[in-house]
Amino acid sequence: MNKRMIVGTLSGLALLAVAMPSHAQDSTPAQPTAIALKLSEWTMGMDMAPMKVKGAVMFNVENAGKFPHALAIEGKIGGQDFEISTPVLKPGEKTTLMVKLPAGTYNIYCPVGKHEAQGMKADLVIE
Repeated sequence: MNKRMIVGTLSGLALLAVAMPSHAQDSTPAQPTAIALKLSEWTMGMDMAPMKVKGAVMFNVENAGKFPHALAIEGKIGGQDFEISTPVLKPGEKTTLMVKLPAGTYNIYCPVGKHEAQGMKADLVIE
C-alpha cells in the first residue's frame, strides 16, 4: 500500500507537522536542525551525505537543476510505513519542509522519475 502525503504550499512554504507525544517537563521547544538541500541532475546527488540530527528537522530545498525535482522522506513509525514529499519543484523553485520524527533511520530521496535510482538519495538518522 502506498502511503504518500503530498505537503501543500502556502506562499511558497511547505510544512508538515507530525504528531508526537508531548512531554510535560519539555516546556521549551528545541530549535529544528536546518538542512539546506540543492537538488540537481548534474551531480544526481542531494548535496548531502548521510547525517545524524536530533529532534525536528527543517529542510530548505532548492531545485538547482534544469528538470523538476522533489524531496521525499520514507520509513516506518510504529510498524507503519509512511512517505511524505514536497511538491515537485520547477527549476529555481524553493520550498521548506519541517518534520519531527521519532528516533530512527529514514530514507530521503527525489521521487521524480528514476532520480532515486540514479543516486539522488541519502540516509537521515534521527537520534
